[in-house]
Amino acid sequence: MSLYRFVLTILLLLSVSLMGCNGKTIPDPPSATAISTETETQTPLPTLTSAATLTPTVTLTLAPTPTPTPTWALQGPGKVVCPILLYHHIGTASSPAASNYYTSPEDFEAQMKALRDWGYTSITISQLVEAIMSSALLPDRPVVITFDDGNLNVYTNAFPIMQKYGFTGVMYIVANRLHADGYMGIDQIKEMAAAGWEVGSHSMTHAKLRYAHDRLNVEIAQSRIDLQETLDVPVRSFAYPYGETDTLVSQQVMSYGYTSAVGLGTLWNQSLYNLYYLSRREVTNGVDLQVFASYLPWPGAEDLTPAPADTPTP
Repeated sequence: MSLYRFVLTILLLLSVSLMGCNGKTIPDPPSATAISTETETQTPLPTLTSAATLTPTVTLTLAPTPTPTPTWALQGPGKVVCPILLYHHIGTASSPAASNYYTSPEDFEAQMKALRDWGYTSITISQLVEAIMSSALLPDRPVVITFDDGNLNVYTNAFPIMQKYGFTGVMYIVANRLHADGYMGIDQIKEMAAAGWEVGSHSMTHAKLRYAHDRLNVEIAQSRIDLQETLDVPVRSFAYPYGETDTLVSQQVMSYGYTSAVGLGTLWNQSLYNLYYLSRREVTNGVDLQVFASYLPWPGAEDLTPAPADTPTP
C-alpha cells in the first residue's frame, strides 16, 4: 500500500467512525439508525455475467470544466470552505407524501438567481476534491450544486434554469434506472455532461448499503463501470443512498476507485477528514430565500470575506 492510500485510509476510518462532518456517529448494521428520512424504493438487482472490474472498455471523454478567471485564486490543500447543495426533483409532486423532495421551478429559479446575485460560482466535485488534495484555482465563492437519482425533471427544468444563470451541476445517477420512466436517458445525461456537468454514481439500485454488504461489489463498483461505459464519461464520486454509510461501505467506495463520496450535513468546511462523506445541505420543498441564505457561508455580495465556518469536531 502506498503512503498516499495509507494516509487516506487512516483519514477515512477517522471520518466515518467519528462522523466529524455532521456530528453523528453511524453504528454498524443492523442496529444503525438512518441518517436520512428519504423513502426507500428498492429496484431489482441486475444479474452480472462476470466479476466487476474497474477497467472500462471505452475511452472516457472528459467533460469541460469552468474556466478559471483572473478572480480565481489558489485554495487548499487540506480544507476548503464550499457549500454543497442537494436537490432531488425540480417540479411539482404528484402526491403530498413525496412533496418534500420537490422544489418548484419557480423557487429553484429564485434560488439560482440569488446565488448569482450573491457572487457564487458553481464548481464540480472533482474541482473541489483537487483543491482539498493538492490545492487548485477556485472562485471567491464556490458552490457545488448536486442532484440525486437522475430524475427527468432535472433535465427538463433544472438544466435550462442553471444554464440561464451560468451554473453547472453534479448529477448522481442510479445505474439501473437509465431510461426508466421518470428518469433521464443516456442522450440527456450526455448532453448535460457536454455542457460541463459532472456524473457520479448513486449506486446500482439505490439500496441501503449498510444492510447490503454482500452486494457492495455490484452497488458500488459495477455501477461505476456501467455508467462510465454507457455514458463515456469518468465517474469519480459516489453519493450514498439515503445519506447512509458505515466503515465497510466507505472503505469499499475508496477501494473501488472513487476519489470522494457525498452524504448529508450542514457544514461548509470540506476537508481531508470528510473526503468520503462530504457534507451536503438538502434543499427541500418550500424553502424561501431567507432560509436558503442561511445554508450558505456568504449570504450577500457586498463582502467577499468568508463568514466563520463551522468546524468538524475531531
